[in-house]
Amino acid sequence: MDILEKIKNRTTIDMSMFIKRLSKEISIDTIEDEKKKESAQEQLIYSIYDTMIIILDITHQAKVIEALYTTWLRMTKDYWYLNKYDKQFVSNVEIGSQENTNIKIKSIQTGDTTTTFADTSSQVDINGTTYNTGTIDFSDDILIEKYKKDLYRHRKMRW
Repeated sequence: MDILEKIKNRTTIDMSMFIKRLSKEISIDTIEDEKKKESAQEQLIYSIYDTMIIILDITHQAKVIEALYTTWLRMTKDYWYLNKYDKQFVSNVEIGSQENTNIKIKSIQTGDTTTTFADTSSQVDINGTTYNTGTIDFSDDILIEKYKKDLYRHRKMRW
């Protein structure tokens, strides 16, 4: 059983439309290299599976219900950007040259001409929101924290 079949068995959502919408929103459709496009589609399916596992673990449901469609979509997009798959597959700019262009200044002192740069190595930016990363499993922790309110609404008690 392949990964897409596992996903389809654990949800009531139409996965072909879900994948099509995600591919369009994260610009996989714009990739010209067919081999790279295929790899990006495969990674997208793995990202969908990973976020599905997070959702099912938090909600204690057997399947991802239709009411969690938008939450699952946003979580998968955030997971995609968090793991920098957009830079790996979609962006034509090298990762190393782009990361140093957004160095943030923490403080500037004019009399002494001292500039202190903020340490952003332990921070990750998802769609304009900056999160501090301190643990090994920061991606799961960030997603759970960001979508806790939406996921807890559909949480089922377990004994």
